[in-house]
Amino acid sequence: MNGIHWEGDIAFLIQGEKITTAFTFEIPCPFEPSKSPCDHRIDLRAEVDPSRFPADPLVDAMSPVPHPTGTPATYLQQQEISLIFATLARMSSPTKLPVAPFWSLRPDKIIRLLEQTNVQPLVLTGIRASEKKAVDQILEAAPYLPRKLIMQGEPTLVLRPEAKRTTTTLGQVNIADFVSLPWEAYGAHLLKQHMLSKGH
Repeated sequence: MNGIHWEGDIAFLIQGEKITTAFTFEIPCPFEPSKSPCDHRIDLRAEVDPSRFPADPLVDAMSPVPHPTGTPATYLQQQEISLIFATLARMSSPTKLPVAPFWSLRPDKIIRLLEQTNVQPLVLTGIRASEKKAVDQILEAAPYLPRKLIMQGEPTLVLRPEAKRTTTTLGQVNIADFVSLPWEAYGAHLLKQHMLSKGH
């Protein structure tokens, strides 16, 4: 699996064949490179002023910091936020945008995607209340899989307890300023802090 792996207090970031730590010196890695496809290239050397970035529940949900096992999926019923999703997805320095319409992926494929990494959230949009059966199938598994899951859809969808509703105020910010922020560097900063904090 790609993402963060711990050996004692040392965190290793695996991205395909590349393995790095939060330190400037080299540390022998006990883990093998990942054979899974890797859709992110987070550069832990990035520097940024974190005070420039807005505090918001959706920013937290889409950060590359791994979530503890059992964490519920995030569900938003706000519409017209596709640009916000695409912008926040840059925190994991994607090589392929991790945002897709729910109808475009089968539940078994979604579950496989949730097994690939723990540092890049998967965002599924446009969920209809009539798709509850498929959503339930995914939510049963999602809290126990490594990848964060963010869903967006109709407000009338009845959710299992494995998902929690949240809202974002990012639709009210100046979108040009928001998009121009160096989100890739901010995501790398958050992940590096997590790695240096021994996961606490």
